Amino acid sequence: MNKLKIFIFLISASVGLTPHTCFSKSIDYEMIKIPKGKFSMNIPVYYSTKIVYVEKKVVIKKDYYIGKYEVTNKLWTECYKDGGCQKEAFYKAKEGRNNPSVKLNWHDAFRFSKWISKKTGMKYRLPTEEEWAYAAYMGEDTGDRKSEKEITYDYVSRSTESLTSKRTKPVGSINKNDWGLYDFYGNVWEWTLTCWYGSEENMLKERTIKELNNPRACTTRITRGETRSHIPDFISDTYNGGCATLRPAANLGFRLVREIE
Repeated sequence: MNKLKIFIFLISASVGLTPHTCFSKSIDYEMIKIPKGKFSMNIPVYYSTKIVYVEKKVVIKKDYYIGKYEVTNKLWTECYKDGGCQKEAFYKAKEGRNNPSVKLNWHDAFRFSKWISKKTGMKYRLPTEEEWAYAAYMGEDTGDRKSEKEITYDYVSRSTESLTSKRTKPVGSINKNDWGLYDFYGNVWEWTLTCWYGSEENMLKERTIKELNNPRACTTRITRGETRSHIPDFISDTYNGGCATLRPAANLGFRLVREIE
């Protein structure tokens, strides 16, 4: 195997970053370290006029790294030029290389994860929904089934949502939590490995990473962002291709997890 000039290292707080921040000099994909732990995750189930929740107890058994930001147009272009990705980055007006790469379906994201894994010799993949939520909410429970509440959907707002600008902002522009994760509640819906299931039994069933990190595992995957959604894996733009929930996910992109051996 050819030696690749890939240098991964930890940046200390003395240079202004969190102690667990790391990045690859040559590929420049900055990540943060997430500690193992456990939490409760409420899974919303959408009905025509309300949302109810299924509580899932989650154990994160190992530390892992997750992208500090979503994968950018710059990173996607590197993959495209190197032959790992099949289409060019999509730019809307006033968007640049530092904006998150969008209009990507699940298979696009999967291919990128394979490309960067091959380039670095490390194990990159999409996060599970549990890993995404755990990092976004810093290990805190996302609700208690005992206090389950029903939310009435305001259909009047749908006309307003359809007019909302689909233009993205540069990464790091929207929000940040105390663990150093950015833009998790922004205008990009991020693909995960997790499959969508209609029954509570299947929602709660444990599945391995090996099972999920397979294009044939299922045909509808969970996305997380401003809201939770479930979208067919071949869709890259829900306004043009359809969405499996009431609220359309305007920008489909992703961030990656890197496993710790």
